[in-house]
Amino acid sequence: MKFLKDISNTLDDGAILFAATFLVNVGNYGLNLCLGRWLGPEGFSEANMIATIVMVLSFAAMGIQLTVAKLAAEGKLDILVLLKKRLTQVAFAITVLLLLASYSISGFLQFSDSTALVILFMGIPFYFLLSFSRGYYQGLTAFKSLALTYLIEMIVRVVATISLLYLFQGMGWGSEIVSIGFFLSFVFTMVGKKITLPSVDVTQHRLASVLPFLGVIAMYELSQIMINNSDVVLVKHFFSAHEAGLYASMALLGRAVFFATWTVVTILFPKVIEREKNGKPHGVLFFAALLVVGVIGTVMVAACYWWGEDFMRIAFGADYDSVSSYLWIYALLTSLFACANVFVYYNLSLKKYGQVYVSLLFGLAQIILIYFFHESLIQVLTIQLFLMAGMLLLLSVMQVSLFRIEFKKITKPTSSVLLLSKSS
Repeated sequence: MKFLKDISNTLDDGAILFAATFLVNVGNYGLNLCLGRWLGPEGFSEANMIATIVMVLSFAAMGIQLTVAKLAAEGKLDILVLLKKRLTQVAFAITVLLLLASYSISGFLQFSDSTALVILFMGIPFYFLLSFSRGYYQGLTAFKSLALTYLIEMIVRVVATISLLYLFQGMGWGSEIVSIGFFLSFVFTMVGKKITLPSVDVTQHRLASVLPFLGVIAMYELSQIMINNSDVVLVKHFFSAHEAGLYASMALLGRAVFFATWTVVTILFPKVIEREKNGKPHGVLFFAALLVVGVIGTVMVAACYWWGEDFMRIAFGADYDSVSSYLWIYALLTSLFACANVFVYYNLSLKKYGQVYVSLLFGLAQIILIYFFHESLIQVLTIQLFLMAGMLLLLSVMQVSLFRIEFKKITKPTSSVLLLSKSS
């Protein structure tokens, strides 16, 4: 009963965020489905690649968000002040580098030109500062404010993109308009939900104390980028525009599992930090999160297995039927990845980083294997499926070992007391 009560309390705390995330996913998915129908497989492959680049940026931004969330949860506002200044400088430096490399990147991804990338890259400073604000809200468990940032971003993006597509239909500017939609959503949301930190003195040494954690987070988010996005990027590079568009449509629906369960780990991270800080047990939060993610994933995989063709046809139309039989496989490998995320986030909040290195190793393996073995789309999927199953199995073994160590620490004093009482 206590287990169920803790699950209920955890879900109640994030009910607003759950609801907002659902609405955001509906809006974003609705827009992407419209793009898939309006632009066709070839046009959608390029527009979806813009969204994939934003996904890559979002994992980098999540590293910022988690670091800020940890500092806010621990009340280290003085470090946050300096971190925000450094983040602004780094964001502008990254933007300049990406703008200089935009022509080369567009060539690798087989874009017609680099205009869409230039527009998108100019929004990076706004996006990273927005992630800073989100981390602050997350660390303070201000889930209402956090949810509002996602809602504003989605609404601005959807309205701007659809309006521009309608005004300039037939002009062939699909990817450029998608980039403009992202750019405007970053700017409006960052300005609307900008936070004001108190004026405090902080030394460079205090900021340096956070760098090891930030480094670990950066490695983990790099692994997330590799696992969650490298397949789409490499398919876009190696396959025709038509096949890349088909794969992108399947990946878009298959990743619904990841986005449907993302809120669970978002809530888990600050809650575990809070309980650890107060000396309260937190293992139940891990099992609750894993249970929720597992159930959602199982239901969605089963639905894709039985009604995959219907989902693809309703979402994108008959032009995408050829990959509908693969949809459940993508949903399954994404479910395994989502479950693995619970293990990593839980241990990250406890400053245990072994799982991060495992994730990074499997991310590298995915890139290498797909780079050398990509004869067909099913081969790309099979590689990912075996890798995700292997990663989840290894993380499970590691977690059992960690729980055993913790259990021995708890029971050892009790055993010693019993032995002393018997000897007396």
